[in-house]
Amino acid sequence: MYNIPYVNPAYAALPSSGEIGLTYRNQWPGIPATFITYGAALIVPVKSLNSGLGVTCTNDVQGGGIINRTSAGILYGYHMNLGRNWEVGAGISASWVMKRFNADGLVFRSDILNELGYSYGTVAFDNYTKNYPDFSAGAIARSKEQLMFGVSVSHLTRPYDSFSSSETSRMPLKYAAFVSKRFEGSGKNGISVEPSLFFSVQSRNQELIWGTRVNITPALMTGAWFRQNLKMNLDAFILSVGLS
Repeated sequence: MYNIPYVNPAYAALPSSGEIGLTYRNQWPGIPATFITYGAALIVPVKSLNSGLGVTCTNDVQGGGIINRTSAGILYGYHMNLGRNWEVGAGISASWVMKRFNADGLVFRSDILNELGYSYGTVAFDNYTKNYPDFSAGAIARSKEQLMFGVSVSHLTRPYDSFSSSETSRMPLKYAAFVSKRFEGSGKNGISVEPSLFFSVQSRNQELIWGTRVNITPALMTGAWFRQNLKMNLDAFILSVGLS
């Protein structure tokens, strides 16, 4: 449903063994200016310190390369047991972001209509690059009954994301929360189902993802989700498959 190390750094504290994750997303491939994301994550538990460490790297190409954002970050999570039935992970992440804005690929109506004999003022944007640190924090709780939920806050320092130093150019805080529950099938290799819900909000933007994961065998999973906003406007259907 979502790549949890990117959503919540507390996940670094939860795996009992090392994990490697690879991500590729091609959103709206039918339009010329595509939105493509590449990512990789590594989680390593440090059991002697009740902790976990992680490394993430992403490259986000927006509008066919108009905006290119690359980030590399480190995660730290601390693991705690609350009684016999609950465990909690709390984590933080620090990233370095490199953003490049290439205005040469933009097309304005003046570029089209002036060639048809109309008179429109030329619009010009400058290319720019922006490098900045970014921080996030989160917490995840998990029960013995396979109920899990978490909350996180991203862009804690609200970095400036453009060439402008105006207060309005600072990145808004992003809040995210999720909950999931696994229902085990009968037998040692029975199918289990894990419905889940994810919600995030950043400024006026809202995203709700809901669906379920199906663990066909201990090593093979698949899943399906819908993405929408709170006005019930569905904009994506998501399929996933995974091997353990």
